[in-house]
Amino acid sequence: MSNAASAQTPTTPGMGTYRASCHCGALRIEADIDPSAGTTRCNCTICTKTGWWGILARPGAFRLVSGQEVLGDFSRSPGGRAHFCKTCGIRVFGHGDLPELGGEFYSINLNCLDGADLTGVPVMYLDGLHDTWEQLAAVPYVDPVTAAKRA
Repeated sequence: MSNAASAQTPTTPGMGTYRASCHCGALRIEADIDPSAGTTRCNCTICTKTGWWGILARPGAFRLVSGQEVLGDFSRSPGGRAHFCKTCGIRVFGHGDLPELGGEFYSINLNCLDGADLTGVPVMYLDGLHDTWEQLAAVPYVDPVTAAKRA
């Protein structure tokens, strides 16, 4: 599904190419992902304070389109690094290698997707704050602005 299509209708099952960018547009990525297969949100302080909403992509499904020169990174954990734009500070993606996640991966911040309607996408909430990674809840995403307009 293209971003143009997903901007108009809720995400439908199946793989699609999505584009994401930082606030200033200097850092741009593309990834072949299926948000309807499930996403995660963590309650740790770094994810909460940066608004991280993640989905995993394998290396062959991820492309850095532009922004190598503004790419900053910091370590989130022993198995991964978070990448952000050094111009505007937005955390667009991460990269790591953890056996628990199937080896090498990219994690994409769904809040950085350009024009995607993620209504109904499954979200699994995890307890990273207490480092248990226990599932706290699993619910479909509801865009609060869209929901308020319908009410």
